[in-house]
Amino acid sequence: MVANEIDGFGMTNPVVLGVIAGYFLLVNAWSALLVWWDKRQARLGRRRIRERTLYLWATAGGFPGGIWAMRRLRHKTVKTSFIWRYTLACLAHLTGWAVAVWLAL
Repeated sequence: MVANEIDGFGMTNPVVLGVIAGYFLLVNAWSALLVWWDKRQARLGRRRIRERTLYLWATAGGFPGGIWAMRRLRHKTVKTSFIWRYTLACLAHLTGWAVAVWLAL
């Protein structure tokens, strides 16, 4: 079966690409917002966002937004254990995409 046949579910379908792009925009915006909120809460001495939550959103695809926010806000950039685990979450996400693409071929 060719990917762009009439079935409409091929990766060349603009609707599918739009949904994927929209998903990644939302996940990255939310991930950046969580990093900002965690930084804000830290400054105010209040309850923080769990690191596990930040890892989860990175695994869901929000790692570019999370990394951008961490670097921009200078938040959690020197905590080595967090950076290693966040990197593993990023790699888990990318591995998932690699497997999905490999299976689609």
